[in-house]
This record gives sequence, structure tokens and C-alpha cells, in this order.
Amino acid sequence: MTPRLSVLRLAVLSLAAVLAGACSTTADNTARAHPARYLYVWAGSGNDTTSGVDVVTVLDANPSSPDYGNVLAALTVDSSGRMPHHTEFSLPGKGAFFANDYSGDKSYLLDSSNPTTPRLAGQVDRVPGGRKLHSFFRLANGHVLASVQFGDGTVAGDPGMLAEFDEKGKLVRSTSARDPAFPGARIRTYALAALPAIDRVVTTSSPMDPVEQTAHVVQVWRLSDLKLLKTLPVPQAAGDSSHKYPFEVRALPDGRTALVNSYYCGFFRLADLDSQPRIERVLTLPLPQNIGCSVPVIAGRFMVMPIAYAHRFATIDVSDPAHPKEVASFPTDTTFFPHWAAADPGSDRLVFTDQGDGPPRVMVAHFDRTTGRLTWDERFRDAGSKNPGVSYHRTRWPNGLTGMLMPHGALFVP
Repeated sequence: MTPRLSVLRLAVLSLAAVLAGACSTTADNTARAHPARYLYVWAGSGNDTTSGVDVVTVLDANPSSPDYGNVLAALTVDSSGRMPHHTEFSLPGKGAFFANDYSGDKSYLLDSSNPTTPRLAGQVDRVPGGRKLHSFFRLANGHVLASVQFGDGTVAGDPGMLAEFDEKGKLVRSTSARDPAFPGARIRTYALAALPAIDRVVTTSSPMDPVEQTAHVVQVWRLSDLKLLKTLPVPQAAGDSSHKYPFEVRALPDGRTALVNSYYCGFFRLADLDSQPRIERVLTLPLPQNIGCSVPVIAGRFMVMPIAYAHRFATIDVSDPAHPKEVASFPTDTTFFPHWAAADPGSDRLVFTDQGDGPPRVMVAHFDRTTGRLTWDERFRDAGSKNPGVSYHRTRWPNGLTGMLMPHGALFVP
């Protein structure tokens, strides 16, 4: 653990986070009165082994604009990047948002105060004893929690970490995911969600390297001091693999329970997090049809789940977290591998990005909160294209780049 504040100041910040949390992955139409005007997409041309560029692209997302869907601007953030990956899911109320280059082990602060001209505002501190930030969760006090996939290699299994940063990217504190009850476990701290009302954080464990065999566990932490409280094995069922790779986690509207999805499309409810945490399997989508359950969004009583290798989105009613059920399915074509989802707080729109090898697209859909059904936004498309969506393989980008950029994180900008 790395203390960076006085005890008094730490207590004040912790209490603020507990009393006034935020869930940045929930679609909430009350947050803004009008649709977002822009869409930021974090993209790049590098990969695990080859350097490229990390770029923030700016798309016109104003439905009343004649340039709706056009690529307006692009900012080169790093000309020797590797793999732009996660951003926050929505903009903070003020200040810059966080974005990472996972393979390059760098994270950035990106300023959107002039929406059509984003600016690099700085770099996020490195975490002593840890490597490769993965996911971010914004707290109500402006601080950001981040999952850190790896330690420093000195402990068997090289377990990851949980870290907290202030709004300027300065490290506040960090804690290892190592649990003596799971000696040598390869815990790869992946996704996270805070539940401030009960002073808890939940993290998952999933590898970025598909060859690595990691611990299929979920961890429960105390938000106020980032103390690891419990490591829970994901329940297995004979004959299936839906427990593998606990991937994303979302706090549910009651503020006391959470729902984890595995990459193999198992769904697990976390309950009694403030007393005796427990995990139970509550839904499994049929295998092998459904593989690649990825980065979902909570919208009202529904969870919208991109399923990459099924080339579809599943809408799951989570109003009864102990008995969630799929109520709608929306197919894509077989060239689109849906992965990332984020919501426009001021409209019924969701943005989706593609994890396929190309040519990748960014798609926008309308979501019906009554039925749970999705429909493509037919107007959000390249000029002259017969198909909806914006291609990320372009003759020329506004910053002078040419060719393909792989999009990943995306968020709406007011």
C-alpha cells in the first residue's frame, strides 16, 4: 500500500467516496437534457508486439447536425503506442478523463473542455509494484479507481492490484490482490465496480493473454481503505465452461448487489457484500453459441450485453438479480464482433465498438427501455455507405494518418 495523503485528508476523501458514489456504466437519461453532440473513440494502429499510434478521434454525434457521423478531428496522443484499450465509460463532471494504452503500460489524461479539439492533459502515475492498468471507475469525489493486471513479479502468481488516483492522475494508494488463502493464484485484476453505499469495491480476474491460465475468482474490497476482504471462486457447473474468465462487473441499481459476466457467458450474482459476501450462478447462455460476453451497459432494468463471437447483443432483464432472463436479441452481421458498449446519458443511444481484426466499425443504436430492443441508428454512417456505422479503415484521418485504426473505448461528449 502506498500512502500519499495525511490520515485526516484520507479519511475525508474516503467518506466522500462512500457517501456519494457514481456508477459510470449505467445509462441514465436524467443526467443531461439533450443528446450528446460528439463521440470520442480511443483507437490506434499498434498491437502487443508492434508500435503504432494512439489516437482520440472525434465524431459528430449531434442528431440534428448535417455532419452527423462524420469524423471531425483526431489527436495523436502517442506516436509510439501499442494498444489503446479502455477509457472511462462517461465523461466526469469536470476535468480530464482517463484512457490507457494497455500493452504500452501507459495511461493518459485527456481534456475535453473544447470538445472538437481534445487535448493531452498529462499522464497517469505509474503504480509502484504494479504493471498495466486496465479498467477505470470514477468516484463522486473525482478520484478514479483502476485495476492493475500484474504485480512486479516478486510474488508467486504475480497477482494484480487495485489503485486509486486523484483527478489529476496522481496516485493516492494501491493494494495487492494477493490473498494468502489462494497461494500462487494468477489473479489478473480486470474489471471493477464500486458500491459506495456499502463501502465496497468488486473486481474480477481475467487475462488479456488468451493463452494464460488464470484464477477464476472475484474479489471484494473495502472502498474506504482498499483493504481486500474476500476472494470468491466463481461457481463451476459440471460439463460447461461458463465460469471461465470472470470478465466485467456491474453494480445494480439497488447499490448493494452486483452482477458479473464471464467471457463464456455465465452470469453470477454477488450478494451480502457488506457482511458475508457470496456468489451464485444465476444465468448461463447456451454454449458454444455464446462466447465473448464482453463490456455491457446497464440501462434501467436491463443489461445490454455484446457477445463478440455470436455476433449479437443480448438484452437481459436484471430487475430480479437472482433470476435474470434474456428478453431480446439483436444480431449484427458476421464481420462485426461487438465488444464495448457505452450510453449517451441524454438520449436513448448506445455506442458499440468492434473487437474483430478489421475493417473495424463504430456503431450507434437506439435502445427501447420498455421492450429492451435495439435498432441501428441508420443515420449514423459514412457518407455514401449502404451500411450503418463509421468505418475505422479510412483513406485519410484528420491528423494526417492513413489506413486502419482499431477502436476500443468510446464515450459520448455533451
